[in-house]
Amino acid sequence: MIAPLPCRRCLSLLIAASVALSASAATAQRVEFPSTVGGYGGYGGYGTTAPAAPSFDPYATPGMAAPPADLPYAPSIAPYSNTGPYGNAAPYNYGAPPATTPYGAQPGFAAPPPPSSSWSTGDFPLGWQGGSYVYQNPDGSQARLQRLLQEISVEHTWLAGEHAANELEIHRTELAATFGIPIFYNPDTPLLITPGFAFNWFEGPVDPVADLPPRVYDAYLDAAWAPALGERLSLDLGVRTGVWTDFNVVNSDSIRILGRGLGKFALSPRMDILAGVWYLDRNHIKLLPAGGVHWRPNTNWDAYIVFPNPKVRRRFVDVTSSKWWWYVAGEYGGGRWTIERADGSPDDFDYNDIRVITGLEWETQTQARGYIEAGYVFNRELVYARSLTPPFVTLDETVMVRVGFDF
Repeated sequence: MIAPLPCRRCLSLLIAASVALSASAATAQRVEFPSTVGGYGGYGGYGTTAPAAPSFDPYATPGMAAPPADLPYAPSIAPYSNTGPYGNAAPYNYGAPPATTPYGAQPGFAAPPPPSSSWSTGDFPLGWQGGSYVYQNPDGSQARLQRLLQEISVEHTWLAGEHAANELEIHRTELAATFGIPIFYNPDTPLLITPGFAFNWFEGPVDPVADLPPRVYDAYLDAAWAPALGERLSLDLGVRTGVWTDFNVVNSDSIRILGRGLGKFALSPRMDILAGVWYLDRNHIKLLPAGGVHWRPNTNWDAYIVFPNPKVRRRFVDVTSSKWWWYVAGEYGGGRWTIERADGSPDDFDYNDIRVITGLEWETQTQARGYIEAGYVFNRELVYARSLTPPFVTLDETVMVRVGFDF
């Protein structure tokens, strides 16, 4: 049986969250805004553009974006970031964001937060609100039309490595598209369906015990929904399923079901309390508690201080019709795949790590969003289900660079 999460990993993860918390606490009195960490909905993650705002890879994919300041109680419905516990990105890091970000990389591809109403020009249309377009009718009434294709996301993540026994270099490219489907006749909280595919290239470790294939793949279908239960209470629900494998070994272990459930209570128009769980379906960790505070003190700051993928960002400049943000974030990255070992036997392994990240992101009036970030990656490990005793292979610390674009 796989050993439980060691205390040092718990402490390291809390430290990563504290980095984001301290960054906001030191300056929040001077200045707000929503996040792309798995906040508007990582993912991560899995994954994770919590998001992205940055990313949450709880599923191992991108983070999620936070609601705009003029919609303080808007539910978090952005797709999961590709950097986080689920994968490489955030909220549901299905591989890794959101952002946007625990399901395996999350995270990360995070959906861009809706622009503020000040970006709307003229009466037709009034603009983008909560995943739909609002139009002005000739009689002065408004009509809301749901947009089917919400977002297309492209993200690449690089973890540096050398040709050495405990070094592992990773390249990950993820492609995803998010579709919004009205549910219960409510265009403000659509059901978000995200099919995605990720390529993961491994170089190392040289140690023959590790014996990783050169490539593994993620093919998944993600669903997210953020129903409002009242004026102050809402939910953030997500599930992801698919196949994670090198395609030489495809069995029941290749099929994973990842998920998350968070309750959100609005203490005020600028502060929410979140609590719930992430189901990661890893060999080492099956379930993670999730929760914290999402605080938007003003239009320049957005502090998504939510374990396990916190993110704090600050708007520092507007260039024509684009807004630029600087952020710091923490992330639990990695994923799980079935593989064929060198001797032909099947196996099932995790790659897990913890990341401390800083980066820049920009958002345009046309809903396009891009980001570039760098981070320090530590507590890296490979965890095997069958072949090794003990099942852990410890890897050296490294650095990470990630770029992504959503439109």
